[in-house]
Amino acid sequence: MAVDSNVVIEKINNFEQMFVLFSTFTHHPFIVCDEETFDDQVYVFTSEEMMQAFAKHFTTDKYHLRGVEVKKEMIPAFFQSLYLLGVNAVMVQDEGAPVRVQLSELAEKPDVEALRRTLIPQANPELQLTGIYFMQELMRPLDRNIEEKKHLQSLEADMAHYLLKSRFVVTFDVTAVQGRWDPTKNDENVKVPLVKTKRGDIYQPIYSDFSEMQSFNRFNKDVRLEMTAVPYERLTDFLVNDSKGFVFNPGGFNLILTREQITEMLERYGEDRESVQTEENVETAADFSAQDENDADTNEIKATDAEGAEAAEEI
Repeated sequence: MAVDSNVVIEKINNFEQMFVLFSTFTHHPFIVCDEETFDDQVYVFTSEEMMQAFAKHFTTDKYHLRGVEVKKEMIPAFFQSLYLLGVNAVMVQDEGAPVRVQLSELAEKPDVEALRRTLIPQANPELQLTGIYFMQELMRPLDRNIEEKKHLQSLEADMAHYLLKSRFVVTFDVTAVQGRWDPTKNDENVKVPLVKTKRGDIYQPIYSDFSEMQSFNRFNKDVRLEMTAVPYERLTDFLVNDSKGFVFNPGGFNLILTREQITEMLERYGEDRESVQTEENVETAADFSAQDENDADTNEIKATDAEGAEAAEEI
C-alpha cells in the first residue's frame, strides 16, 4: 500500500537528524533524475545503516558517494538550499521503501528569477543541476562504450546550454587596497585569487552564484573581496597570465576548463549548435583527463597582480 506523503512529512518534522547521500566529486547532494516521473531528486534516510545499504545500488555502478549527517536545526535550511540546485523532489526512507515527497511540501520556494537578476547573481539552479549531472557522470571511472560516450556528451550539451547563457561571479582580492577600491583605476595592490590543483596547475576560481562564492571563501575571513558578474563570452578577458583557465564552482561541481576548452565550448555549443554524434565524434569538450585527480584545493593558495584584467564593473 502506498504511503501517504503527509505521514512522511510529519515524521520529517520530528527527525532529530537525517542522513543524505552526497557526491564525492560535486560536494553537493547526489541527484538522480527519475526515469518515470523525471523528478530531479535527492535521497535522505533516518539511519546511516539504511543509507549505506541503499548507496550500494549506485556505488556498484561506480558512482563515488559519501554520507552527510544533517542535524535537526539544519534540516529546514537544507531543504531550502535544494531549490538553488534545481532539485524538486526528495526520496525519504524511514521504514520500508523510499517515499517521494515534493520539495514544495517541505520548504517554501524562493523567487529564483529575482535572485537570478540581481547585480551579482544569487541563483543559477539550471546550471547547478546540469553541471552536477555532468560531473557525477564524468567522474565515474569507466571505460565507456559508444552509447555511454553519447550519453555523456548529451549531458555536456545540457550543461553548456546554461553555461553559455550565464553570468559568473569573478572576484578580486582588495585586502591591501587603502580605502575603497576604484575599479576604473589600475592599482598594484589588487590581486586575482588563484587555486592550485593536485597536479600543480593554476586556475582562477569563478562562481555560478553568490552562495557558491561565499561557501568557497568561508575560511578566508581576513580577505576582502570585490565582485563583478561576467558573461561567458567575456570570461577570457578576465584571465591573468598565471592561470591556465577557470575552475567553475570549486567548492561545488568543480568543473575545470582550460583557455582552449573555454573557447571550444563556445564554438561547439554557441547559439545552441547541435554537435553531431557519430562514432568518431563522441568526445566531450571538458575531457575526463582534465578533471581526473585534478580537483582544485578547497582553499585559495595565492593571488596574482590584477594588471591586465579588466575593471570589475557590471557587464
